[in-house]
Amino acid sequence: MAKLDAYLRSIEKFGAAGAVLTSGQPITLKFPSGDRNATQVTSHDQLVGMIREVASPSGLDQIDQGRPARFEIESAGFHYAISVAPRQGAWQVMIEPARAPSAVSSAIPTPLPQSASSPSQSSSGTHPRAATPPPFAVDAVDMMIERGQYGGGSAAPAPATTSGSAILDQITRAARGARATDVFMGTGIAPVHRVAGELTAHGNAMDAEALSREVGIVAPAIARGAWTDHRTAVFAYGDGGGRVRVTLGRDQRGPTAALRLLPDEAPALERLAIPKAGEWLGMRGLIVVIGGAGVGKSVTMAALVRVLGERQRRVITIEDPIEVVHVAPTISQRAIGEHVLSIRAAVAEALSEGADAIAIGEITTADAANALLDAVLGGLLVLTTIGAPSPAIALERIVALAGIDNRELARSVLGESLIGSIRPAIGRGGARTFETTSRAG
Repeated sequence: MAKLDAYLRSIEKFGAAGAVLTSGQPITLKFPSGDRNATQVTSHDQLVGMIREVASPSGLDQIDQGRPARFEIESAGFHYAISVAPRQGAWQVMIEPARAPSAVSSAIPTPLPQSASSPSQSSSGTHPRAATPPPFAVDAVDMMIERGQYGGGSAAPAPATTSGSAILDQITRAARGARATDVFMGTGIAPVHRVAGELTAHGNAMDAEALSREVGIVAPAIARGAWTDHRTAVFAYGDGGGRVRVTLGRDQRGPTAALRLLPDEAPALERLAIPKAGEWLGMRGLIVVIGGAGVGKSVTMAALVRVLGERQRRVITIEDPIEVVHVAPTISQRAIGEHVLSIRAAVAEALSEGADAIAIGEITTADAANALLDAVLGGLLVLTTIGAPSPAIALERIVALAGIDNRELARSVLGESLIGSIRPAIGRGGARTFETTSRAG
C-alpha cells in the first residue's frame, strides 16, 4: 500500500472535497463550507517520499525540473488528481477526487485551484466525479490525520472553540482576562503575557509540533505558505473576544508566534478622551498616531475611522492585515495582497474613487512612506500610525523611508499638512492616556 493511501482514506471518510499538504505544516481538508485543518503535520521528507512513490514518470520529470506537475492516480477503485508545486525545501501538494475513471493523464504545469469544488461535480459542471465511498474502518495510520478537530472516531468531542483552535482560544481568553495587550509564544516555553508593559509567563509550554499545529489551524493558507517560504508571516483572526493579529517567526528554539490582542470593534472616541481629535477629523491633512509597541496605536486609529464612518464620510483603510473590523457601510477595508496589490496602488484606487479619507496602517517601508505622500498630496484627510516617541521624529522617519529622491518633497509636504499627532501611553494598572500635539515642533 502506498503511504499516500492513508491520507486518501481520510479524505473519503470525512467526505472532504480534497486536501492540501504543505511541507512542515498541518494538513488542510477542504469542504464546500470552508477549509478545516487536521492535527497531522507532514515533514518535507515525508511529503517528497509519498509523492515520488505514486507520481507518473512524466510527473516526476516535471517535478525534477522544479516545475509544477499534475497527474492522476487510482486508489481503492477511486481516481484522484494530484497537483504538486515543488519548491526548494518546501512542497505544496493538492489532492482532489478526479473525474469518473479515465486513463492516467500526463503531468501538466497547472496547479489545482485554491478552492475545491463539490466532490460530486467537476469544475466544469459537466462530468460527475467519482462517488465518495461510504465510511469504513480505518487503521492507526489514518487516525493520525483525523485527531484533534475531527475527533477521531469515538473520541469525545473537542472543546467549544471560536477560532478553530481550542488551545489558542484558551490562551487568548486568559490573556484578555488579565488585561494583556500581547501574548508571546515560543517552542518549549510557557506563553508570556504583556500587561501594563510587564512580562509574565502563564500556562503550559508547547513543543514545536504543537505550536505549529495550533497556529496552522487559525492561519490562512497564504500565511502558512509565507511562514514556510520566508520564515515569517502576519495575519489576523477572531477568537470570540475580539481580533488577534499574529506575527509568525522562528528562533533558536523553533517556531514562534506573537499575538496582539485587539477589540472586536473600535471603541467610541469619547471613551478615549481625545477631545481635539474630533475637531481634527473635519479637516484635510495628516493625523499621525505615534508611540511604542503595544500602547494602542491600532485601536486609536480604529476609533478615529469609526467616527468618520458615523459622520457618513467615505473612508478607505489600507491594512496588512485587517485588524479591527468596521461595520459602517461608508468604510471600505482593504488588505494588502488580498484585495490590493500594494499600498501605493491602493492609495491610487482610493483617490480615483473619490474617498473623503484614507487610513494607512503603520509606515515601515519605502512603499508605505511614498503611498502616504501620494495620499496627502491628493488633498484628503489621511490617518496613519508609526512607531516613534514624538511627532517630529515620526515625520523624520517617514521622510527617511521616502528615499533620497523624494526627501525634500516629503519634508515640505508632510510638515505643511500635519494637523496633529496622538500618542497613546499605558500607565500604572494598565490605564491608557493620550497626549495630543497640534503641530510638530
